[in-house]
Amino acid sequence: MFRNMRDLEHFRLAAEDGEIGQVADIYFDDDCWAARYLVVATGSWLFGKKVLISPNAVEAIRWEKQCIKMKLSMEQIKNSPDIDTDRPISRQQEAEYHLYYNFPPYWGGVALWGRYGEPGAEPDAADDKQVEDDRKHGGRWDSHLRSAHEVRGYRIMAIDGQVGHVDNFLMDADTWAIRYLVVNTGKWLKKHEVLVTPKLVDQVIWAEAQININASRDLIEGAPLYEEAGQVDRDYEQALFAHYTTHPYWDDTDQAR
Repeated sequence: MFRNMRDLEHFRLAAEDGEIGQVADIYFDDDCWAARYLVVATGSWLFGKKVLISPNAVEAIRWEKQCIKMKLSMEQIKNSPDIDTDRPISRQQEAEYHLYYNFPPYWGGVALWGRYGEPGAEPDAADDKQVEDDRKHGGRWDSHLRSAHEVRGYRIMAIDGQVGHVDNFLMDADTWAIRYLVVNTGKWLKKHEVLVTPKLVDQVIWAEAQININASRDLIEGAPLYEEAGQVDRDYEQALFAHYTTHPYWDDTDQAR
């Protein structure tokens, strides 16, 4: 099932023994294109501090009630490593975080979540060793975490000029994979949205608030019209990938991605 990532903003976060705050942002990985952390504003409970919540800690998302149930206690969250969400997050900080919660790392493996296809797996000795090594040595990979709130509004540049801007992201609710960028190609106040697969992303230029797409303006503007997440079934997806003449993500050699 696909969901708009923006829909998660302002969802309440419920720990095992009480509410901790609301979703303020989502950090996604622009390398593998997956949502890695919820940024939660705790309000008066932790004096306005923002904390990171990994999808590994999510027990259930109650979409109708706009609430996310977690497998964590308030005390665990209170004592979690202090990470300044207003500054870039290093791999070493992520390793400290995963070690504290005993979560398997999402980096260093071939699947979307490290060695697993979706969050929530129990770590084994190999996972523990990698996290411990990255904590001590700072990690072997650069962090690719980006703010979804910031990236919405980025210009979409086709190979022959600007074609619109990022309006949202479409996420697989089970794996937290970002399957599509929702791009508004409408002029002025007119809304005309289409989906673009991350497979076509050539480069993200953060300093210029721009995403370069390896496709022409006509190809992007002529993609099947997107109106809501519920319309995106397998028939729609097949038509979309046929339009872009790109193989679909479910045919990748690494099925987990």
